Amino acid sequence: MAEGKEKAKKDGTNYKLYGIAAVVLIAALAAFGYYGGFFNQPAIPPASNSTTQLPLATPEARLLLASFDRGAALEDYELAYMANDNSMKSNYTLARNGSDTWIQVQGTFGKMTGFFGKDNSSDVVCLEYESAAKCALAGNNTDMADIAASLKILQPTSAAYLGQKDDTRKLIAGGAIKLASGMSEEKVGQFDTQKITYTLDFSTLTVQQMISLGRSPNDENLLAVTDQLVTFWIDKKTGLMVKSHATYKNRGTPGFFDTEYSAVSTATPKIPDKPGAIVATEAFVDFYSKSTSDYAARASCFAKTGAERYSCLKSIAVGKNSWETCKLIDNAREYESCTLIIAQNTRNHILCGTLSMLGDECYIAVAGETGNFELCKNLKNQSLGSACNEAATAGQRLKDEEAAAQAKLYATRNCKVDSDCRTFGNANQYCEPKNSTKQFANQTGALYACLNGAPCGCQDGFCGFDKNDTYYACTSKAEDAMLEAYIKSLIPGNSTNLTKQKI
Repeated sequence: MAEGKEKAKKDGTNYKLYGIAAVVLIAALAAFGYYGGFFNQPAIPPASNSTTQLPLATPEARLLLASFDRGAALEDYELAYMANDNSMKSNYTLARNGSDTWIQVQGTFGKMTGFFGKDNSSDVVCLEYESAAKCALAGNNTDMADIAASLKILQPTSAAYLGQKDDTRKLIAGGAIKLASGMSEEKVGQFDTQKITYTLDFSTLTVQQMISLGRSPNDENLLAVTDQLVTFWIDKKTGLMVKSHATYKNRGTPGFFDTEYSAVSTATPKIPDKPGAIVATEAFVDFYSKSTSDYAARASCFAKTGAERYSCLKSIAVGKNSWETCKLIDNAREYESCTLIIAQNTRNHILCGTLSMLGDECYIAVAGETGNFELCKNLKNQSLGSACNEAATAGQRLKDEEAAAQAKLYATRNCKVDSDCRTFGNANQYCEPKNSTKQFANQTGALYACLNGAPCGCQDGFCGFDKNDTYYACTSKAEDAMLEAYIKSLIPGNSTNLTKQKI
């Protein structure tokens, strides 16, 4: 567990799941929820005929800034929207009922859900990733608080929107944001909208202007983002943002960020009940850390383009036998090639039926793993029948060899049921057949002590411990304590004290 924490800190994850709160440009936050119940608001007055109209006085600027006020007034709500960060898509659902909030984010990283209320100690965060799912109390420790914060940041708040409004107003007045003149009308889903567009560019500003805007003129990350073009679609009826599109270049590499709402309600919603199954905090943080690292690997592929991206995603998919990762490949042939490998590795011929170009090759590959001659009947090109039969013959031979090896292993099993096993050792740190005559060495380490209390039983024919959440919580604490003791031993004063004690 301690190792997982250190790795997360080194690679910059800091327990914040990638893609949950992606904000690429200065106004991207505006797309996270602007529904304050301002129905039938008066329209923005038309532009003056004066050619010397100040930037903040244009109808485009007034419409943009007014939309932040709509969000600031948001109270009870139920919102649903999609965000697309450079092809990494996530779906967001948020609901608030008085002081209770429910937030769910679903994407290629899995699904995270937060249940938040007045009492932070009873808040719950859940994560579903791949085929596993865990929930834990959100306020138990610093790590869990950070995880919960990555969800809570999505809640629409008056302070956030008014702060964003003030910042946007300064950027317009300072010349960093240049609004295109004119607004066009466009239908966006169920909304009738007005579309406004602006550019965002810090490179043309003087040092004094940058400082006055609260930006450092030496901020390399800020200046590296160029060619920023932002478009908002604002609902005519409510004056609220319902869609955004932002394009930019980051050190010359093009990127984009889109959001679009599919549902909105300002009526008081019903908040889902909190889950009853709660695991130990340490077990959840460990699960979260591993899934974060895995997702980060996928996300890194999207920084690449073309063949490099496909190769990156395919490598991850094959390493984890993850068909879900194959689905992220937007090239048809590369996707089918990835799926074929997963089907072969997992011996899942069902996947072959989803392929249009490599379906026959897929059936042959799976037949070669399973010895299933029936798969050869599914070939579209029957001229490949002999090749399929040869592969199935080899597969049958492989299957027979595996069966023989399994039978040999089965013959050496030392238990059939849990009662055939019991614990041995000074700290009950060994799980062996109950009639064992082995000699067990005494162990006093903290990690061995964690086995005391872990269920000892028959695991696939062999006695062993069921390393449950309690065990992992214990080892996590033990590893943290060992790491802390090691760090303290490196301090000169402590090292001297340790030496004197040994002497």
